[in-house]
Amino acid sequence: MKFLLSLLACCCILSPAAAQTPAQTAFLKAETRRIDEQFVRRVVNITKLPAAQVRAAMPAEGRITEPSARVAAGIEKQLGEPLSDEQKQAIAQADEERRSALAAARAAAKNK
Repeated sequence: MKFLLSLLACCCILSPAAAQTPAQTAFLKAETRRIDEQFVRRVVNITKLPAAQVRAAMPAEGRITEPSARVAAGIEKQLGEPLSDEQKQAIAQADEERRSALAAARAAAKNK
């Protein structure tokens, strides 16, 4: 199901009908940066790693993957030890909130 939602999102992004004005594009870029930085701060608080290491563990933009699992795996690799279940759950919750915020930002950009 998540794969299908990701695929649908990619199709919507790449659709010519989804062309954005420069103001919409700028708004969405700024909101995406703000939301991603908030996510990084939350993961830093969860893992106590430096923000640069958390950013390095994040998947590339537009990549079809489960970001929270990818971030957790990248952090575990950097730490050389597994995260606790509580940490993994907290990262997954932060990612879910990040995705909801991004969806809201995309909707808001359409009204700009």
